[in-house]
Amino acid sequence: MLVLSEKDIKNSLTMEEAINVMEEAFLKYANNEFVMPARNFSEVKGEDTLLVMPCFVDDCIGLKVVTSYPSNSTSSSPITQGLVLINNRETGDPLAIINGTLLTAIKTGAVSGVAMRILMKDAESIGLIGTGLQGMYQLVAAVSSTSVKTIYLFNRSSEKIKKFIQEFRKVSVREINIIPVLDIMELVRHSQIIITATTSVSPVLPDESGLYNNKLIVGVGSYKSNMRELPQKLFEDSDYYYIDSEQGKVECGDIIDPLEKGWVKNNQIVLLSDFFKGELPISQNKNPIVFKNVSMALFDASIGNYVYKKARKLGIGQEISL
Repeated sequence: MLVLSEKDIKNSLTMEEAINVMEEAFLKYANNEFVMPARNFSEVKGEDTLLVMPCFVDDCIGLKVVTSYPSNSTSSSPITQGLVLINNRETGDPLAIINGTLLTAIKTGAVSGVAMRILMKDAESIGLIGTGLQGMYQLVAAVSSTSVKTIYLFNRSSEKIKKFIQEFRKVSVREINIIPVLDIMELVRHSQIIITATTSVSPVLPDESGLYNNKLIVGVGSYKSNMRELPQKLFEDSDYYYIDSEQGKVECGDIIDPLEKGWVKNNQIVLLSDFFKGELPISQNKNPIVFKNVSMALFDASIGNYVYKKARKLGIGQEISL
């Protein structure tokens, strides 16, 4: 069995590859070419959560075990940590244990990268709210999928931004102009794409009608029913609300609340995978475009299986016997 560390992943996977793998996973989702039992959420303490996410796709069984600990926001430990396990689907043999912390960040970034490539690939300015590991790879994906030239950054802890910029420079494939801001409104005004990657349970964007016209809003951080990053007026101003999976409708507050409160109707919520069937409706007016990145085990299994095979081919990783 192969053990793949953070370093091994970086040496065997580019963001461009990850985005392409996610496009293939969206196509499999559209064609129902997978088996995905419901993922299990268990509260450990307060908002800190354990998630177990299985999926059978192609020739593998993928299982992600991940912790999400918002309480780590004041410590040196990442908020999201995990492992991805890959087994042979035919025999059940264990094949790989993969660092799921970095792989999750890359995979989630790549899912947003697919959305940005489809919905606003010509964008030249991007704003990011939330400068954690997840935000880092959202920007890496944006660089790989759009024409971004300028990035605006906002974080409630402004002292973290300098280190974030230094780390981003190390992983970005090209030089980008980066502007930290102290006011979210300044970020919103200047950004064609706005990415929220926080652990907030209440909206982090201003609730103002007309503010998001001609913009793409990518919501990443909220993943539970009591979490919502996006404001009411954004939904009411939008023609369509693009999501990556049906299960988000029963799991994620950024989808549950708008539906229950009538800010969007069910027929306005569209699966991004419809693009790969040639059925994705696109608004032709200036109203905002909204994409919610919920993610699912299909994505984790697909990227885990790809990295395992790539590492095998390159001779990367540590071989162990159980």
